[in-house]
Amino acid sequence: MYIKLFFVTKYLILLTILGFMLLWTEIVGQTSTGIISGEVRDAATQQPLPGTNVIILNTDIGAACDENGYYVIKNVPPGNYILKVSMIGYESTTYTDLAVNPNRNQSVNFKLRASSLELNEVQVTSDYFVKPDENPVSLRTISPEEIRRSPGSAEDIFRVMQSMPGVATAGTKSAQLIVRGGSPEENLTLLDNIEVYNPIHFARTGESMGVISIVNPALIQKVDFLTGGFPAKYGDKMSSVFDMTLKEGNKETMNTDANLNIAGFGVTMDGPVAENTNMIFSLRRGYFDLITSLLDKPVAPNYYDAVGKISFDLNKNNRISLVGFYYIDQIERTGIEKGETYSWNRFNYLTRDDYGAAIGINWRSLISEKAFSLVTASYTSNGWNTIQGTELSRDLLGEDIREDEFSLKTEFNYQISPELNLKLGGQFKVINSQNESWSPADTTRNGTITPASIISYQPDAEFKSMFFLQSSFRIVDPLMISAGLRYDYFSLTNENNISPRISLSYNLSERTRLNLALGRYYQTPANYEVAPDERNLSLNSSYADHYIAGVEYRLGLDTKAGIEIYHKELSSLIVDPDSSKLLINTGSGYAQGIEFSLQKKFTGGFVGSASYSYSISKRRDSESSALYYFEYDRPHILNLIFGLEIGSGWQIGAKFQYASGNPYTPVTGVKVIDNIFYVIDGENNSSRYPDYHKLDFRIDKKFVFDSWSFSVYLDLWNVYNRDNVVSYSFKTSKDGTINAEPRYDFGIMPIIGFTAKF
Repeated sequence: MYIKLFFVTKYLILLTILGFMLLWTEIVGQTSTGIISGEVRDAATQQPLPGTNVIILNTDIGAACDENGYYVIKNVPPGNYILKVSMIGYESTTYTDLAVNPNRNQSVNFKLRASSLELNEVQVTSDYFVKPDENPVSLRTISPEEIRRSPGSAEDIFRVMQSMPGVATAGTKSAQLIVRGGSPEENLTLLDNIEVYNPIHFARTGESMGVISIVNPALIQKVDFLTGGFPAKYGDKMSSVFDMTLKEGNKETMNTDANLNIAGFGVTMDGPVAENTNMIFSLRRGYFDLITSLLDKPVAPNYYDAVGKISFDLNKNNRISLVGFYYIDQIERTGIEKGETYSWNRFNYLTRDDYGAAIGINWRSLISEKAFSLVTASYTSNGWNTIQGTELSRDLLGEDIREDEFSLKTEFNYQISPELNLKLGGQFKVINSQNESWSPADTTRNGTITPASIISYQPDAEFKSMFFLQSSFRIVDPLMISAGLRYDYFSLTNENNISPRISLSYNLSERTRLNLALGRYYQTPANYEVAPDERNLSLNSSYADHYIAGVEYRLGLDTKAGIEIYHKELSSLIVDPDSSKLLINTGSGYAQGIEFSLQKKFTGGFVGSASYSYSISKRRDSESSALYYFEYDRPHILNLIFGLEIGSGWQIGAKFQYASGNPYTPVTGVKVIDNIFYVIDGENNSSRYPDYHKLDFRIDKKFVFDSWSFSVYLDLWNVYNRDNVVSYSFKTSKDGTINAEPRYDFGIMPIIGFTAKF
């Protein structure tokens, strides 16, 4: 009854909001103006570019950069614009989908690449799609407005990325990324050069979970998502890099946002603090626990996150940024009834806390007109603790895991000539960890008895060090080569690993570009893998060899198509051969596929993309064992997305997703042990869940007042209410009958969000 009342109330609220939106459509006028400002710098040297022209396309509004490369465009009427930046000797760059609001400053920074006089046409067609020379393959850059307007994402960064080529969704209930058949553990996440170990709420190490990102997209300047072939400065992960850059707080006026969406209640502020100092800050609180409390079902998790950045210009050549984040996720459940399908349903009491925090300092120094350095010092802490049991004994099973890390990282960039650029750098980490866990004796669904165990793992401080060298050079004008070499040392396993990497980009014609990349990528054992048995100290790093080839074709200034093929050869994978706590490096496998993509930037009131991927991901536990489909293998993935402005502040969008079902191990029979029925598993991952597909629809309306604006959206997930099976729970009844109980993803689900900008 309560649930029915909740959904009835939700739809009444929705109808009321839509009615309000319609009522105000013709009433509200645009009477105030906004500001656009930012910096323009050389991409290779970070030097400011005075005199650069910054114009709003299709208007006569613009500005030129001052001696510090800073520009300000005032008295801009509210609306969405395209911003173009150009300077003689550089490739022009275009920023689409720029939203201007009244009495607010919109800050946009640019980095321009030097152009070649013999590539004038290519220079023009690169306006909307810019790639660094060292990342020619498998790169997609996303802007804040693309994140905001994406249907089916509820403005969450990671859910947007689930629609990228080669990326599979783990289901609506999870924001985790499955990249080219790899595990979510194989993805590297960075926030302003600081590593983020768990970037998603409730995304524990070793589990495919995760509700929502810990980073408010309103803070993001851009996201670089590299799904393979990434350069030597990135390491210790085998599949992908998710590199988030935070905005600089604007220098003109204080902006304040208040919002409500699936991530919870949030407040964002950015603006000047003092002379040469600016800040940006976000604080959010989840509300799922409040809703379930109103329904007299206080069982949902609660969470908080805070992210901020303060930047200070010491002088023209030196900038210091202080970056930090904090999050905590909490669950407390009591009185779970027998038969409920939770992973912890053996116990009726649970408390669980996940937490993470970081603070770091970035110091960028312009050493000369052709060289700059970036030094990052950071401290991060993350961990979790869980207690499970009964009312009589609440701590039958539990864990207390924590990892603290201090890191010092440096990068030096030197442009030797317009055709040759050199990067070199290093990193040193000190890691302190602890792993305390205990569990009672148990019997698995297969009848295997697992004895009670206690783990107490508190090693001495571990060290990781890294050095890299990367050089990008143009031998002839159509050909760009980027070669890198990386060295890693890990004291816990006493390993020394060397990773060579190389990429090539060749302009076949004015519109067509061929890209190639290959390289080796190591991933060290995680502490949670080493902790259960001291013999696991003999583990080595797993590694993947990437081979990638692709072709890009420019259909127009704002549209490109691409094809990429890839092969990842996986070696020295960590496996559990006998379900004990001893792990070994006998695993191997491969992932390979082909990706087709079409992307149109937001111009003319329309944005869209389409991608199709076919892939295979297989692994084996030893050289003598058979290959099996990896749990994240999804052969067919299709994503279709479009967005459209329909006037008077209205926007609509839709997304269709289709993916093959994940493989799983079926149950083929039952066996009897001591008069109790247990299941018998078939071949490993020899069956598949039904195919996954859904349609999401989004509608936005923006209201502009004299001194502030208000936006509201409805993001309707799974419009046709598809029953997507996430997993099966196999149980045996007293007569030995096997019952397969499906667990479904979300059905039709309306998400409503509000944002007020002051």
